[in-house]
Amino acid sequence: MMNIDKKNVIDSYSKMSYFMWNENILIVLMSDRNENSSNYVPDERFVGEKEWFFLLWISYHKMQNNGTISTPDLCKILPISQQTISRRILELEEKKLIIRNFEGRGGELELTTEGYAQLNNIYEQLKIISLKASNETTYCGTLLSGMGEGAHYIKHPQYLEQFYKKIGFFPYFGTLNLKLSPTMDNLLQNYINNYPTIIIDGFVGESRTYGEVKCVKVQMWPRNNVHNQVSGALLKIQRTSHKSHILEFISEQYLRDFFKIEDGSKICFKFI
Repeated sequence: MMNIDKKNVIDSYSKMSYFMWNENILIVLMSDRNENSSNYVPDERFVGEKEWFFLLWISYHKMQNNGTISTPDLCKILPISQQTISRRILELEEKKLIIRNFEGRGGELELTTEGYAQLNNIYEQLKIISLKASNETTYCGTLLSGMGEGAHYIKHPQYLEQFYKKIGFFPYFGTLNLKLSPTMDNLLQNYINNYPTIIIDGFVGESRTYGEVKCVKVQMWPRNNVHNQVSGALLKIQRTSHKSHILEFISEQYLRDFFKIEDGSKICFKFI
């Protein structure tokens, strides 16, 4: 389990309105601070969205550019005026979040220890928010046919016994395969890799070794019929020929018949 400082989480949420994601960039919109209020006390340690956004881009492009980045480089990369970039860099210098080395062209930029600490603080906040979102999200994928391997493994007595004891049912001899979009898959893997799952232990058979299987209980339904739901489990199989965005599910039901679905149908699921 993660060790989370609850006070820091509460403080973080009080400073941030919400997060917006798209395929390539993260934008943080900060909540308004009422600086005209008699109770408002400026916090010199506070790093707002303008500051940390520049810290992010400096460190990212420094990494992408063989360890160097300068003010002229940023002016070429960012769709912001040169005057704004220069002003932001001066502000970061005043807060001792970056330093400039004028031996290089245009002043090579480098984050200080405090600058990296501020980025790490944002990173920890994002992890908390992302993990919470991945748990609460409704995922949808596209049904596709598998290679028939699932039935062979699921009906093995040592797997079957563990499924019944740990998940609560004997599954149908076969898996339902769904393909997720890359965005959905990233969110899903984030959940599976960071939260406790039900472990179906691997074992050694007569002629081969059977790998460990991680399970997460889910509720599933066709996207066009949310009321037709059934319980099941998502399998994270240690040894599989599928890529990570191809998911395998089990249930007591033969889901293709239960849902009356075929390849290409959209199926949704949510963790329970």
